[in-house]
Amino acid sequence: MTAETIATTLAAKQPHLLAAFKHIIDQNHLAHAYLFAGMEGAGQPELATWIAQRLFCLHVTAGEPDGTCEECVRIATHQHPDIVMVAPDGQSIHVDQVRYLKSEFSKSAVEGNRKLFIISDAEKMTASAANSLLKFIEEPSGNVTAFLLTTNRQLMLPTIISRTQVIEFPPLPAPVLQQTFEAAGISAQNAQTLRHLTNSLTQAQQLLTDDWLPTAVTQLWQWFQQAVKGDPRSFVAVQTRLVGLAKERDQQLVVLDLIAALFQDLLQLHFQVDAASELSFGQYQSQLTVLTTNLTADQLVTATELALTAKRQLASNISFQNVLEGLTLQLWPIFKTNA
Repeated sequence: MTAETIATTLAAKQPHLLAAFKHIIDQNHLAHAYLFAGMEGAGQPELATWIAQRLFCLHVTAGEPDGTCEECVRIATHQHPDIVMVAPDGQSIHVDQVRYLKSEFSKSAVEGNRKLFIISDAEKMTASAANSLLKFIEEPSGNVTAFLLTTNRQLMLPTIISRTQVIEFPPLPAPVLQQTFEAAGISAQNAQTLRHLTNSLTQAQQLLTDDWLPTAVTQLWQWFQQAVKGDPRSFVAVQTRLVGLAKERDQQLVVLDLIAALFQDLLQLHFQVDAASELSFGQYQSQLTVLTTNLTADQLVTATELALTAKRQLASNISFQNVLEGLTLQLWPIFKTNA
């Protein structure tokens, strides 16, 4: 991706953040550590790359890197010796990878007086790996800046968050995502659900492989209908339907995101916050609307908080099945009195 393409992409995705970092660099106010947090596809890698090219480019014009000089090309192809990039090796970023980072932190720049570190999927650092970064973040030395990129801020250690400047990447505008997904051949209903899960077309297409997402939505809806009636079969459905649906960790996280989105739909309908086109489960709008009329705001807020907590429990190494079974049992008393 050329610098022009990166800038164009950022101008469409995150124009305010692009403008902000142009100003920060012009004023020489770049901090030593940032946490870029947002959905996949929201622009975190693109902004980190643009900053790197802007700082190293040999021919900056009107605050933009030219994208064609030797420095820009090496950055784009991940071959610049003073820009250290680390990504998960498998499911996590291991201690040995962080040891490599720490050794690089202690070294001077090879060709100039500045070094950059870009850590992708930083939420996948093991606890020991993340803790080993704290010394650098607390006591930076030299002209060094680190960018930690994450799609799940909730999984980051609080000590890391407190010692970095957190930059939140807002979701892309719904109409832009809807058009992008539909232009790629994704149905309107699937696109409506997907844009609540990701900003990335690549990830959206992966979730549709073998009709995984439509199947997940159908299975979740069946479980939900039973759970809100306090039906014991919803507890059984966890093992017979949902656990087999999401065997991989990434799929489990998506299922929990879908559950949270389902309860957020209930809140939106109850408070009439958004139009039906904004719902994740728009195909079930009439059933959800009926349900909201029988529930108080406090009940809906409590249920939504439980759904959001489930994802944090999975991150705490509670098994996917136990998380869902616990959520099901907690939902029964909330809904049963109104069944």
